[in-house]
Amino acid sequence: MLIKLTPNLIPAFTEACTYERVFGSRIMTALRAYGPEDARALFWLLLKDDSPTAALYLAGDVLVVSAAPKADPAPIAELVQEHGVLEVDTNWDQCAALQKLLGGTTESSYYMVYRGNPVEDDFPDITPGDPLAVFSVLQRSHEYYRTHLWFEPWAEDLGRRLDTGLAELYQLEVDGEVVATGSISSQDGECGVIAAVAVVPEYRHQGLGSRISRFLVKRILEMGKTPRLISGYDEVAELYRQVGFTPCGHWGELYL
Repeated sequence: MLIKLTPNLIPAFTEACTYERVFGSRIMTALRAYGPEDARALFWLLLKDDSPTAALYLAGDVLVVSAAPKADPAPIAELVQEHGVLEVDTNWDQCAALQKLLGGTTESSYYMVYRGNPVEDDFPDITPGDPLAVFSVLQRSHEYYRTHLWFEPWAEDLGRRLDTGLAELYQLEVDGEVVATGSISSQDGECGVIAAVAVVPEYRHQGLGSRISRFLVKRILEMGKTPRLISGYDEVAELYRQVGFTPCGHWGELYL
C-alpha cells in the first residue's frame, strides 16, 4: 500500500530511508528542507503488512526511492505513470523491476562508501561556493547539467538544503577563476553524501576532482559521519577507488 506521508508516519518513513543510505539521505534531507506538506516536494511511504518497505520523494519529474528488497514495484510504477515521472533514482534491483513494468532506458554503476584513511591535508584553494559560479562550472562540465538544470529552481532547492545545515557547497579556484566544484548534497545521522563534483574541461587531468573529493571526505569525517556517493559510471568509480572509496552496491536510474 502506497500512502501520502503525514507527520505521524515520519518514524516509519525514516526507517525506510535507511534501506539505501545515499538515496535515503537525499530523501530525508528534502523532507527536513520542505516538510511533509509543501507541494514542491512530495513524499510517500510504501507499506507491506504495515511494515515500511520504501520511502519515495518526488521533485519536478524526478522520483527518488529508498527501497527494501521486498518492496513491490507495482504501486511505484502506478505513481510514476500518474505523475508523469521522467526519471527514477533507486537501487538497481528496483530499477530493473520498474523497467519491466514501464519500459524506458537505464543507467547503473556503484554506490560507494569511504574506507580510506583520515585526510590530513589543508585546502586553501577550496572555499564556500557561490551558486552562480558553481552553476557555470556544472554546465560547462557535463551535458546532463546543461540539459537538466535551470538556475532558479536549482538555486532555490540548494538554498533550502543549505539552510537546514545538511548540505554544503564548495568551489575550487585556480588563478582567481572558479574551475571546479563539489558538494555535500545531503546528510543523515550516519552519513554525508558527496555529489556534483565537477571540473571544467580545460582543467581536467590535473587532480582537481580528486582534490575537491578529498576535501569533502575530510569535512564529512570531521562531522563524525561516513562519506558516501554514487559514481556516475564505472570509470568514475575507479577514480574514487583511488581516493579511498569502495563499491557497496549498485544504483540505477530509469529514464522514461
